[in-house]
Amino acid sequence: MKKKEITLDLPEYLGVKTYQDIVNFKGTGEAEKLINAIASIIEKDIEEVKQWPIKVLKELSDDISELAFAKEQFHTIVEFHGELYGYAHMKQVTLGEYIDLENLSKDLNNNMAAICAILYRPVVKHRFDGLKFAVKQKIKSVNNKVENPFDYYTIETYDSEKRKDREKLFESFPAHVFNGALAFFLGSAGLYLNNILFSQKNTTMRTKMNHENQILQTLSQTIGVGSEPYTVYLNPISYP
Repeated sequence: MKKKEITLDLPEYLGVKTYQDIVNFKGTGEAEKLINAIASIIEKDIEEVKQWPIKVLKELSDDISELAFAKEQFHTIVEFHGELYGYAHMKQVTLGEYIDLENLSKDLNNNMAAICAILYRPVVKHRFDGLKFAVKQKIKSVNNKVENPFDYYTIETYDSEKRKDREKLFESFPAHVFNGALAFFLGSAGLYLNNILFSQKNTTMRTKMNHENQILQTLSQTIGVGSEPYTVYLNPISYP
């Protein structure tokens, strides 16, 4: 009897919802995790995937691992569904979005799309002299070489109702870009608190510098292709 061929098309990247499903899977065995990851990524029923030959699953495992554990990348501006979305700079975060971020982060694994819709919002204006893009995994990120990109664009004012309306859309946002933005946000917050502690004389200069260097080293690892000009932002930040 002729063997049935299995043809699969793997996506260029994982969306936030797919990544969330993989992270939230409760199975303990490696085989269970692999089958769930494959089923989630290619949108097949788990029971169907269980019927596939072990050889096929092994061949897929490396590709699946690369997708599921893609390196975090931070981009200040990305094109998503034909619209420009800009990262919400820590220094300009409002009390409302900070409170929402804090509450949603209490259940991060189930609120990724909502958090993503806070961290990235539509660019309403910019002063780049024409936009240049870098493209990787079909993700278009702005790659203009400027000293500080956060000074070059303005994003939509935060509105919790608009954020709720966009949550479904952001389920398909690239998970590794979301993770990079989240890491960058947390690192920026760490720098902010570090400066506050020093300004209030609750820590020494040496301790401040050690913490700062650790945070900057972590942040630098999230800078992805298309974001090289943004490494200037990793210089020590002084907050009033």
